[in-house]
Amino acid sequence: MKKLLQKRQLVLATLVLALGAAVFVNWYYSKPGMQVDARPLTPGMNNSQSYDYENLGDSQYVHNPYSTAAGEYFAGAKLRRVAAHDEAKETLNAVITDSKASEKAVADAGKALQALANAIKLEADCESLITAKTGGECLVIISEGTVQAVIGGKPIDGATALQIKEILLQKTGCADDMITIVELSK
Repeated sequence: MKKLLQKRQLVLATLVLALGAAVFVNWYYSKPGMQVDARPLTPGMNNSQSYDYENLGDSQYVHNPYSTAAGEYFAGAKLRRVAAHDEAKETLNAVITDSKASEKAVADAGKALQALANAIKLEADCESLITAKTGGECLVIISEGTVQAVIGGKPIDGATALQIKEILLQKTGCADDMITIVELSK
């Protein structure tokens, strides 16, 4: 029993020392003002050249999909679409909960709310499938029997456009002539 207790104390002391060393190393390398030269060493490159790195984790050094003009367009468009959906939901819910509204108005608002929910789900599903297919950003807008898809990132060719159209046809059930695919200009 005494040996077991000594082994536990030895293991505990070792763990405390390892934790202390890890904290020290973390503190040492993350001190404010610490300059880190993370350039790869390549043949022919003057490796004594210095760079001023503020913080290598800053978004300018990390892949940021919303740092491009196309990414900003998609982020803004999706934000505006969410705001429009929220406004429509609030309006329809106001009609549904209004005690002065007629039964027909409440029924119509309920159907419209269900159609809006279906459209939101279809938009998200189509965007996911198209993004997986193209590898770029996508925005799908479903409204009053029409479907518009805005594709950004990589240029799309004829075969990819047909695959996108096939996805939209299968998911939405919309007529072929009511689908529009737009490639975002750079």
